Amino acid sequence: MGDPSNEDWGEPRVRARSGILASGLAVCARALEAESDRWFLWLPVFFAGGIVAYFTLTNEPEPRIAIALLLAAVGVCLTLRNIPLGFVLGIAFLAFTAGFATAKLRTEMARAPVLDQELRYVPVSGWVEAHELRDKGRARILLRVISLADLSPGRLPYRVRVTLPAKNSHGLKTGEAVRLRATLQPPPEPVEPGAFDFARRAWFARLGGTGYATSRLEPLEGALSPPWSLRAWAMIDSLRAHVNARIRAALPGDSGAVAVALITGERGAIPPELTQAMRDSGLAHILAISGLHMVIMAGTVFWFVRALLALSPGLALRFPIKKWAAVIALAAATFYLALSGAAVPTIRAWIMMSIVLVAVMLDRPAITMRNVALAAIVILLVAPESLFDPSFDMSFAAVVALVALYEWLSARKGASLPDVSPLWRWLRKGSGLVFGAAATTLVAGMAVAPFAVYHFHRMTHFGLVANLLAVPLVSLLVMPMALLALIAMPFGLEAWPLKAMGAGIELIVAVGSWVASWPGAVSIVPQISGTALILMVLGGLWLCLWQTRARAFGLVIIALGLALAPPGNRPDVLIERQGETMALRSKSGHLAFPPATAASYSVDNWLLADGDDRNAEGAADDGAFRCDMLGCIGTVKGKRVALIRHPGALEEDCRRADIVVVPFTVSKTCRARVIVDRRMLRAHGAHALYIDGLSIRTETVSAARGQRPWVPERNMITPAPAISGTAFARGDEDSDERFDEDPEE
Repeated sequence: MGDPSNEDWGEPRVRARSGILASGLAVCARALEAESDRWFLWLPVFFAGGIVAYFTLTNEPEPRIAIALLLAAVGVCLTLRNIPLGFVLGIAFLAFTAGFATAKLRTEMARAPVLDQELRYVPVSGWVEAHELRDKGRARILLRVISLADLSPGRLPYRVRVTLPAKNSHGLKTGEAVRLRATLQPPPEPVEPGAFDFARRAWFARLGGTGYATSRLEPLEGALSPPWSLRAWAMIDSLRAHVNARIRAALPGDSGAVAVALITGERGAIPPELTQAMRDSGLAHILAISGLHMVIMAGTVFWFVRALLALSPGLALRFPIKKWAAVIALAAATFYLALSGAAVPTIRAWIMMSIVLVAVMLDRPAITMRNVALAAIVILLVAPESLFDPSFDMSFAAVVALVALYEWLSARKGASLPDVSPLWRWLRKGSGLVFGAAATTLVAGMAVAPFAVYHFHRMTHFGLVANLLAVPLVSLLVMPMALLALIAMPFGLEAWPLKAMGAGIELIVAVGSWVASWPGAVSIVPQISGTALILMVLGGLWLCLWQTRARAFGLVIIALGLALAPPGNRPDVLIERQGETMALRSKSGHLAFPPATAASYSVDNWLLADGDDRNAEGAADDGAFRCDMLGCIGTVKGKRVALIRHPGALEEDCRRADIVVVPFTVSKTCRARVIVDRRMLRAHGAHALYIDGLSIRTETVSAARGQRPWVPERNMITPAPAISGTAFARGDEDSDERFDEDPEE
């Protein structure tokens, strides 16, 4: 018998592989069918995936791309409409493309002129949109621009933000037309490639410039009446100012500042050291009005109104008092939204609360995963850019995890032990309350931890203890007394509720300060990759949204994300966007700065991204640099790096150094392998250099940002350097750029 041919052997193998593949697909199909009632919950996930895809592009897509994707998705759905699982996959693709198109549409709707260069000491006039006291005797105002220097209407920013001394802003009212002189800059760019991009946030806020006042604020005579939206907001803001004054009169000092933050949303007067203590103890969420405060405020109104109506048997038996209470609670939540300043996190909390209360009105279950999914879809439809806000990420992570916990506990309610005595029932209820509070805090803390690490590079270790002690005070004392104070304020009786609220605030602050003082209360964690975060988020969603045994696979996805979480290759050289300072990777692996490096926004963020809890002064390493009046010389991985501060050092350092950094423009005679001068910094922003043997790889902010609407054209003068050892084109010296940044941004 002859030897069988290759085809004879290969055909069974092909059939075997096809059989395995078919079996695997069949298992997946059965698993999906078993979870058919949970398919809807994944719509916001795919919608968010389309938003992520849009924002990760390095080149702005044409509108026709978004339209083409939508049409293709509709075609897929129509083609597969008679195949159950195929139709579901088509709907998922449609949600993805809808997210992409929504993000593109939102970008175009937010389009407004942005300053393309610094304007010094220019006249500015506009209507006051918002004003807030800050620390260190400063104030910050947001202006709807009427005129700016000699800019034409087509180049005029929609709004600008100006910092000025607080004493110059006394008596300022929303909607008032003012004028001043200011130095304004374009919204600042990232401090290193891949870092937080404030300019993108400014784009969607239609903020065309930031800066500081160089003259006093004066009323603008003969100005037109402000837009109707500003006139309406002026009335609300007048009420807010009145409420703030009454609160400060009854509660002076730090307690009053926190009470103002919890009632009207103004946090500028809270001392920085108090804010830091609350962050280090894991209680920072208490200071910002969010879902917790909205739930307590609306929930208290709902419970009180329903209890009051239930006192009348005729009403309780003949009318839907539960729905009435929900309507009044929704009205109270809306009033609280306006009074608190309608900040973006508060609006998101109000939307979630509204969906819950509307569900009560429609006799639907109030707290369900479906309502959470609806809230996410609504928010992302209105503001898709909020997907990248820490408050959105952390609030939805906590809510999804807690609702999943609630569903899991509800499914096991029948497994409780039988009652044996009143004492046993009392002990069991008490232990249940303690367990519930601990489990809620632990689960919510674990859910938000990846986002806290990704956005803030911080991890608090005793947040469970702090929240167990502080959150009951917020729920049972502080926020109910805040509501009572608002009700009593028209009658002049707010002093006693505010005193009780102040006592609760003092206890919360004491808990925060005490926990923050514990050794190891907080750790600074190095930057993790976006891929690791996405895997951890997908794993968490898989674990929370599915209900069959297949949900356990979410743990595998989370584990994969954790495995990829440790920081990868960090830069060996970091160059600040003005060229005034830099950092080298020392032999110990930490960043080192030239002696006497001043604290700056860039330096602070470099250290945070490195997981380094030192400040700029503590990170200054005399051993890594040798400095004189002309500049500094350092060495990293055998490469000589020169930070030149005076032209007198150019000749020698250009001859001897491998990398030259100068805050001014140099001529083509400089023959260093890599030259980063003012022109390169203005064209490409901050630089990150990676040294591997003889090669020096350069990454720039402009290359990482790409060509997007929020990236000014001036950053695209020349292609970013990609090859080491190239002598780059030089130009004439230009004026320096300064940025007025707030680290909280």
